[in-house]
Amino acid sequence: MTMAIESVRSPKSRLQAPIRAWRGPQYDGDFPTLGWEVLKWARKAGFSSPTDEKAPLIFTDEQARLILEWYRLDPETGDFRYRRFVLEMAKGWGKSPFAGFLSLAEFAGPVCFGGWDANGEPIGVAWGTGNRPSPWVQIAAVSEDQTDNTYGALYPMLTANDHRVAKNLRIDDGRTRLYLRDRPGTLEPVTASAGSREGQRLTSGLLDETHLWTQRNGGRKLARVVRRNAAKMGGRTMETTNAPVLGDKSVAESSAVDDVDLGDVLYYARRPATEPDLNWTDEQLVAALREVYGDAVWAPVERFVKEIRDPETPWDEALQFWFNIRTTGAGRAVDPRVWDLLAKPRDVPAKTAIGLGFDGSISRDATVLRGCTLDGYSFLIRKWERPADAPADWRVDRLDVAAAIDAAFARFDVRLMLADPPKWWTELDDWAKKFKKGDVERVMALDTNQARRFAPAVDRWLTGIREGSHTHDGDPFTDDNVKSTHLRKIRLEDDDDDGRTKFVLIRGDDNRRIDAAVADVLAYEAAMTAPVAPAVDRRMHSWS
Repeated sequence: MTMAIESVRSPKSRLQAPIRAWRGPQYDGDFPTLGWEVLKWARKAGFSSPTDEKAPLIFTDEQARLILEWYRLDPETGDFRYRRFVLEMAKGWGKSPFAGFLSLAEFAGPVCFGGWDANGEPIGVAWGTGNRPSPWVQIAAVSEDQTDNTYGALYPMLTANDHRVAKNLRIDDGRTRLYLRDRPGTLEPVTASAGSREGQRLTSGLLDETHLWTQRNGGRKLARVVRRNAAKMGGRTMETTNAPVLGDKSVAESSAVDDVDLGDVLYYARRPATEPDLNWTDEQLVAALREVYGDAVWAPVERFVKEIRDPETPWDEALQFWFNIRTTGAGRAVDPRVWDLLAKPRDVPAKTAIGLGFDGSISRDATVLRGCTLDGYSFLIRKWERPADAPADWRVDRLDVAAAIDAAFARFDVRLMLADPPKWWTELDDWAKKFKKGDVERVMALDTNQARRFAPAVDRWLTGIREGSHTHDGDPFTDDNVKSTHLRKIRLEDDDDDGRTKFVLIRGDDNRRIDAAVADVLAYEAAMTAPVAPAVDRRMHSWS
């Protein structure tokens, strides 16, 4: 926060009779906002620079514009334009000090609309004034270390220069939480479980580092609770995050998507125009970093290049943290963006020649049956998933599974079915006998635990995805399973980028299901390797 904001134009007031509406635009791009009130409040309160307490806090043009946009108002109603703010920026951009300042503004600043003044400018007032509820601001994270990112950045803002800002704003600057001296009000970091947070009367919530908030650590539930608590008080929420890993299903991943109009969500992310390549020169990497960090002149981009070049820095992590590019993460089998582009739902008529893929379970995992046409289009036929409220002795209905497979063979021209056999050997033997045509075996086992058998099928599947020849129905359950899969090399000493290296599919550290992905691999392999249908001697048949 070191550059002046002269290029951001202030509104010019005009003396006129009292009005009850915005004055109207005075220049191109002008809009009503409480952001100007917040910026003036910061100057009057005596905030100092995060890097030099003897120097005043001066926002960059980019930061000032974000403040103006975040506090943008509807020109007729005075309602805020946005209810959520997602700030997705590279490591070192200054998210924590910036979010810390906004949290203090929500705590003690003029962030509520108080009407229009005589000049048609919006009036900013604080929470707790008039009949507004008292401010209750939370900085939420999924660990104590995380909460210190932002709370640890805002606390020095209050205590610098002999607690100057705290004194000016009448804030009791406790080390673990803040209170207002003259009226009720609380600002606190929180990490407790989402359940204990339900119903709190929040006026503002900061969700910190949401690329780390997942279903497994309770982050997704906590995000929903904080948003609900703020919504019922007419409050708003802000998120800070690095670029998330796609497929982790983090809060950050689901909060915003590039190039999608999110309506009342302010989403801001800066990325290089061209995705960097590991083979770029240092000069090219520095130029891309300057695109990402903009006027955050404190960012030592030349030093960042040294970290990027360090052999201990995986390239996908360099893209994620330094270039703010969403990646699929190390070891992930499929780029979720590529998989989504291959979703091309279509009807598969009866009698179509297909392959079947079957991944069977008994109680804990899902049992999935997928089909695939000979031109590479896969689709869900049936899935059996353990219900959330299932009793401990729940088991998949084997008769229902058998009926679904019978129906698939009756409806389609099934050339080959490949099945993962553990705990289904008896059924597979029965199906092999039942559906055999002459000397042609139409049901075969492919044990996915035998890496050297499974790896060629995985390789064919991955190649079809990369080349775009494998399309699919976009089934949500299968999508989630495919995006959860990771790769494991058969031979650890093989080079990751060697085209001859073989992989199998495994679960990630989050232990999410991959059953439908395995069934999809088997269905695609069955379709691609199915025996050619025997030629029909029409002289031996009468079709009249």
